[in-house]
Amino acid sequence: MSARDSLSGHLGEHNTYKILVLGVALSFLAYACAPTTVETTSTSEATSNVTTTTGVVAVDTSGPTPVIVDYSPTVSDVGGLMYLLAHPRVDVIAISLPVTGEAGCDLGAEVTLGILAMFDREDIPVACDPNFPADAREWPPEFLAGHESLTAGLPEPDAVVSDESVPDMIARVAAEAGRPVVLYAVAPLTNVARALQSHPDLAGNLERVVIMGGAVDVGGNVEGTNAEWNFWIDVPGAADVIESGVPVTLVPLDATNFVPVPAWYSTALEGAEQTEAIVYLGGLVQTFPSVTSGFYYFWDELAASVAAGESLSTTEERTIIVVEGGSDDGRTVSDDGGSLVTVAIGVDDPDSFYANFLSILAGSAVEVGSSATADEEAYLKAVEASFDDVFVALDTVFDDLGLDPEGPYDGPVFSEAIDVVFTEMALSVEVVSALEPPASLKEVHDNYVAEMVVVLQNHDQVV
Repeated sequence: MSARDSLSGHLGEHNTYKILVLGVALSFLAYACAPTTVETTSTSEATSNVTTTTGVVAVDTSGPTPVIVDYSPTVSDVGGLMYLLAHPRVDVIAISLPVTGEAGCDLGAEVTLGILAMFDREDIPVACDPNFPADAREWPPEFLAGHESLTAGLPEPDAVVSDESVPDMIARVAAEAGRPVVLYAVAPLTNVARALQSHPDLAGNLERVVIMGGAVDVGGNVEGTNAEWNFWIDVPGAADVIESGVPVTLVPLDATNFVPVPAWYSTALEGAEQTEAIVYLGGLVQTFPSVTSGFYYFWDELAASVAAGESLSTTEERTIIVVEGGSDDGRTVSDDGGSLVTVAIGVDDPDSFYANFLSILAGSAVEVGSSATADEEAYLKAVEASFDDVFVALDTVFDDLGLDPEGPYDGPVFSEAIDVVFTEMALSVEVVSALEPPASLKEVHDNYVAEMVVVLQNHDQVV
């Protein structure tokens, strides 16, 4: 294991990996522009599994998988919801909106009912409990700016939000489904925890809970903590669900880091069959240009593919705990005393995931990837080459100082090592900032250089 690889598991302990991730951000872009294309449609297959054991009621599991969606509208959340609504082997049977989600109850309901009208599925019940937990956190205001734009382009719905409580609705539809249900949860786990607590029989009606949340072997994304946002907003709720004993498949940042929104995403949307869902996604990209800036990921869409039964991610069985309290509040940690959880740890072929996601929404095969022009190729190779010395320095200082690549990294020796790396990073950013990017990559280039200048200035580097 190199020093670079070992640092990837320690973002929560030190801020240095954030710098290194930024340092290779344009390498992700190089991957995004690689001349590879994949055309695919759904690869999962419907199965029939009728249990006829003596004394056991027969359960027919043929046909679409019933899925309860617990989410709160964001660009990624609505992508996941629409994927499940469009998937031929999924039947969405209810949608619950956590009050702790980014969209809350009112905006969440408006967006959700509009999407259901788009898919002609206004028969699906939608509920939200406005009772905010006393021990949950609020989302930062800057995360909520512009969310009302999610309603743009959606039809006016006829349906209204159910007055049934969320726990009662989840328990009722799961019991009435006639077979075990998948509960897809990609927001703070407030609703799921409440439903499991108030309806102990619910667990017996769940095939599994698919959760987008947590960060197991990589750092979290909440600044200044070791946590991931969905878990950090409602830590007790996350802990309760993980500890509940229901089968859980966790789709943490470990896996979603493999599927950044690629630079060619807008082009792929334009080239796809222009279904209402594809047109709506295209509108969101125009409304939220930061989606394709290199810092967004297919968080909830990847979890949706897992809920749909697509074999697009790799998984491991792990024992997990959610830390409650202290500086590690909300952190997901492997622990021998934890709960057994299936954890998605990667995506072997991101292009297959991208193609599957888009083809389901388009109803036909979609070409993904983009062949880079000669100018783009030359620029991207120059960017990659500019960071070679950074990674050489990283490995060298660890070897020279006799540091264990697996940590811990506390103390003045580590600080000395990182100062050397930052010096090389500053030189690399100087080289990159002097490059003249092609017009197609200028916005990404400018945003990246500006971000890196701020990061390096915070470390007392002169750029």
